[in-house]
Amino acid sequence: MESLGMLLDSPMLKSFVSWSSWVWPVCEIVHFVGMALLLGAVGLLDLRLLGVAKGLPVAQVQRLIPMGVLGYVLSVMTGIVFVSGDPFFPAVDKLNNLAFELKMLFMLLAGLNVLAFYLTGVARVANALAPGHDAPLSAKVIAGTSLFLWIGVIYFGRMIMYADVLYTQF
Repeated sequence: MESLGMLLDSPMLKSFVSWSSWVWPVCEIVHFVGMALLLGAVGLLDLRLLGVAKGLPVAQVQRLIPMGVLGYVLSVMTGIVFVSGDPFFPAVDKLNNLAFELKMLFMLLAGLNVLAFYLTGVARVANALAPGHDAPLSAKVIAGTSLFLWIGVIYFGRMIMYADVLYTQF
């Protein structure tokens, strides 16, 4: 973790962020827009699979997923600025932050959950659902897991600034 932290501690990015008073607020806005796109698209699909808004065909809801992918990319790019460009805290401190580590773990698990949805064929079965029909149990489990994980990503992301206990102190 320490070598990754040193790699992410970019003096050039830190000076750019601290030199320009608008970089951090713009990145915050883009980060929140990215989260809204991601959770709007993925959350709507998850809720539909769980039985909310059964009148919507799943195939039509899945057409929003590229917007969710765009939101994910925006959030990751601005998240890198938050980790690497913070002029007050070195990246290595953030990488040793329990909330940050849990956020990264939840993001990894959410990615594996997406792979399970698409690689196991559950997405094809869900896509074939007509309006008014229930999703299979496997799709509901994946959808519920997805909602839990993305809410966890947001929660632990918010807790990063409060969970500043470093493992090296133990």
